[in-house]
Amino acid sequence: MEFRMDSVLKGYEQTLLFCLSFLIVAFGQPAGAPWLTVLSALFGYAFFCRILLDVPSKKQRFWLGTLWFTGIQAVQLYWMLSHPFNYIYFVYASFSFMWGVQWGLFSLFVTPQAISSLRKIIGLAALWTLMEWSRLFFLSGYTWNPAGMALTEYLYPLQLVSMGGVFLLSFWVLFVNLTGLRAWLHLPKKVPVFLWIALAIFPYIFGATNVHLHRNQLEQENSIARKEPFRALLAQTAFPAEEALVFEDKLSYIAYVIEEWNKIFKILRPHVGKELDLIALPEYVVPFGTYTFLYPYETVENSITKIYGPLVKEKFPPLEEPFARSFLTNEGEVWFVNNAFWAQAIANIFQAEVIAGLEDAQVMPNGEREHYSAAIHFKPNATVETFDPQRYAKRVLLPMAEYIPLKSLHELAAKYGIKGSFTCGKEATIFQSSSIPFAVSICYEETFGHLMTECRQNGAELLVNLTSDVWYPSSSLPKQHFDHARMRSVENGVPVVRACNTGITSAFDSLGQVIAMLGDGNAESQWKADALYVEVPRYHYETLYSHFGDLPIILFCCFALLLLL
Repeated sequence: MEFRMDSVLKGYEQTLLFCLSFLIVAFGQPAGAPWLTVLSALFGYAFFCRILLDVPSKKQRFWLGTLWFTGIQAVQLYWMLSHPFNYIYFVYASFSFMWGVQWGLFSLFVTPQAISSLRKIIGLAALWTLMEWSRLFFLSGYTWNPAGMALTEYLYPLQLVSMGGVFLLSFWVLFVNLTGLRAWLHLPKKVPVFLWIALAIFPYIFGATNVHLHRNQLEQENSIARKEPFRALLAQTAFPAEEALVFEDKLSYIAYVIEEWNKIFKILRPHVGKELDLIALPEYVVPFGTYTFLYPYETVENSITKIYGPLVKEKFPPLEEPFARSFLTNEGEVWFVNNAFWAQAIANIFQAEVIAGLEDAQVMPNGEREHYSAAIHFKPNATVETFDPQRYAKRVLLPMAEYIPLKSLHELAAKYGIKGSFTCGKEATIFQSSSIPFAVSICYEETFGHLMTECRQNGAELLVNLTSDVWYPSSSLPKQHFDHARMRSVENGVPVVRACNTGITSAFDSLGQVIAMLGDGNAESQWKADALYVEVPRYHYETLYSHFGDLPIILFCCFALLLLL
């Protein structure tokens, strides 16, 4: 069947295109049906835009676009409904509809005149890219499901993010789709078709060239410099969310956390004796803060020696502050230790640096105490005099889950066990490791390309992510999170390692190739308590994105939008 600019689709043709476009775009992401990502990047959006060309009413185009994209977001955000609390249904519906309205507004501009020239098509693609970028400024920022994810499943097109990040990919996906729509409407003319094909295959040609170039450089570097790989041990603890558990009293809670530390020591035990540069423990690995003295030393000593033998006591941190403090009890003087003691013991036993996701606190000059979701860096053999750990404080906090934006919401949050707020971190931290300078992101932060680029610009040659996806069990969230982590490695030309409580514990090289993964990424392996030993090539390189971030593509889109208007 031949379509021209003056052709009008029949009812059944519109229905067919609506359903096809919905299925292709909704499931055409790496976390959905990977093979559909190619179709989504080629013509998934074009099919729906073809329907819009036959709808003269702006009101109808708006609501048709809103309905279509709300359904797509409902599919891609379905993982939200695995959350244990019912308020998530409101959040899920709100987000789905909110981004649906975005596409509804975009649909107002999709007219036959708007796709009549390449200049106008570029302007339309730029408009949608800016709409996606605007999501970063909603509350703490929203990064899920950009259109560009359709180009990230396969290694070659993924390389395009090194030029302009995921928003360049979103622009390219819309540009290719609308160019394809223009070629369709101008059949049997060949030039528009050839242009569409050329644009569609460009990311693959660019990616193949980029991968080949850097693989050759990696081989040359290894053969000349003989660099040792970066050796890391990534713990996947598989702990449930403590906030959702009920304990009889605080002593029961403390005993539970001691068992959590025992579990960590057990999963690390098979790797004693290996040469390690870093041991990573997930986000908020255990509760109670870093320096709160809660655990009776005798209990802790018995727990660790039972796993590692009596000689391990020689590697314990000293019974002095900040690791231990004595208290006068009914049973006399009793020593208590804290989470810093447990983490420092791991660093000493394995003779490796440790990065651990813990809650930390700081007394401010005005006397108020601020709390942080933090990553604490422990170095082996630290004494009381030399103990001076670096800390990174999480900068992107989730509303209601990690901070309460309005005082009026405090009472509501308390019903769900949320009685306080973390304070946002202020800056990226480069950890001065003896092996390699690295930066840490905590959970959701790693989905923000500009934050990770800031780390790269400050000197990081490795990105470490500490994550817990436990609030959304057995869902597609861990895979979506994993896909964003992979993008960060290619955007910045650096390797990435990830330690998850539940999720996909894994490592990538600087080209986004998976070096190792704990299990196969399915729901069962995401709940596996184990430690993943990885050897990651240290090879890193500068990219255009690592220098300029999102700025070039955003400026280009603003200019293109001005031309469209």
